[in-house]
Amino acid sequence: MKENKKQEKQLILSELVDLFESAYKLERKLSSSVITLKIEKETHVPDLMTRIRVLPGVAVVAQKDKVARFLDGDAQLMISVKFLSQSSQILKSISFLSKQIKKLPGVKTVIVHQYNKKNVSLKGKKIVF
Repeated sequence: MKENKKQEKQLILSELVDLFESAYKLERKLSSSVITLKIEKETHVPDLMTRIRVLPGVAVVAQKDKVARFLDGDAQLMISVKFLSQSSQILKSISFLSKQIKKLPGVKTVIVHQYNKKNVSLKGKKIVF
């Protein structure tokens, strides 16, 4: 009898510890992505980076390379983004983030190159939004 009660107490204690820890841990780990943005001529890159940083779920945004400017005035910006995935499915996570970024002023297209340090494509082609 004493041993059963002792086991019950240990089980309850173990469940309480798990419950307590789950309240402080994230459900999913941060995902990382390397993205190229084609942006309009007038777009101010530091402001665009700030706008991306304040999007829901975005944790970190960093510029990967210098901004490439083209003769027509448009530019290309390669960035790295760490974010909380909305789904365990890669395409859903990428789509959600990319659509949020594309809605920002000055962003023409979003091209996703990597997800969690692995190259990604859709039916052998770049993933473009």
